[in-house]
Amino acid sequence: MKKIISIALIAALFVCVYSCKKNNVSVDKDPLQAPENAEFLFKPLVQSYYIKSNNQAFAIPVGITNVSSTDRTINFTYSTNTGAVSGTQYTAPASLTIKAGTALDSLRISGIFAGYSGSRKDTLKIKISGGVTPFTGKDSIKLFMTQYCDVIGANIIGDYTKSTDLYNGNASSKPNYTANISNFTLTSATTATIVIKNLGATSDNGWGPFGPTDPSVNPGLTATLDWTSPANFKVAIPLQNYFNDGSGMSTIVATVGTFSSCDQTFSITCQVKYAGNGSTYTHTSIFKR
Repeated sequence: MKKIISIALIAALFVCVYSCKKNNVSVDKDPLQAPENAEFLFKPLVQSYYIKSNNQAFAIPVGITNVSSTDRTINFTYSTNTGAVSGTQYTAPASLTIKAGTALDSLRISGIFAGYSGSRKDTLKIKISGGVTPFTGKDSIKLFMTQYCDVIGANIIGDYTKSTDLYNGNASSKPNYTANISNFTLTSATTATIVIKNLGATSDNGWGPFGPTDPSVNPGLTATLDWTSPANFKVAIPLQNYFNDGSGMSTIVATVGTFSSCDQTFSITCQVKYAGNGSTYTHTSIFKR
């Protein structure tokens, strides 16, 4: 009888072991023994950072795939192919400590607003370089960085006394004239209309500066602003009358244009069509304060 019981017990143990292996059952597995890898948790691993005047930091979540009873340090390296310099365009820590009993924290990159005057844009690559073994495929992230200013009508309107134009790719013989923007009117949270006076008003063309009673520029040209995309502030001029060159009213249209709410500059490429012979020319107007 004892022999029969022993055989039955052995058989039962064999079935249990075999079943556990077959079904990949983990029995009493200690979570602290899970693989330890550091990773960035953003998806996708390319992010945009719009730097405002308060230099508010950009937080990048970082995690480790297990929990430890001790503090752990993750090291980082930074590189760029656009010339961003630590201390001039940004500041960033060389390491981050994940506290004992936790698995998550944030790496904080601080853009420097003053380092992004004009249209400067940078791409910063951040890589987990050590301390904790990186998780392959989640060990680096790219951060697109550029300056951002809220669009405020009071800052947009007024005279642009250092304006100039390029005609068919050639510089104007009168590089400085005064253009004016007025009538800023919001049409949505991220769009507005404006009125532009004296666009292209340079004496080398023979018709400028425009007089205050000229019907083609009084009250001026209507244009639209669109800053829906933080990375692309657009300005456009719908097709409308421009000026009378003596042979009839010319027209103007501009579908390509950008503006900066930080520097208060405009670049608008226009096409003008003469009424008399139907010929056209292209000029790019650049407005500066």
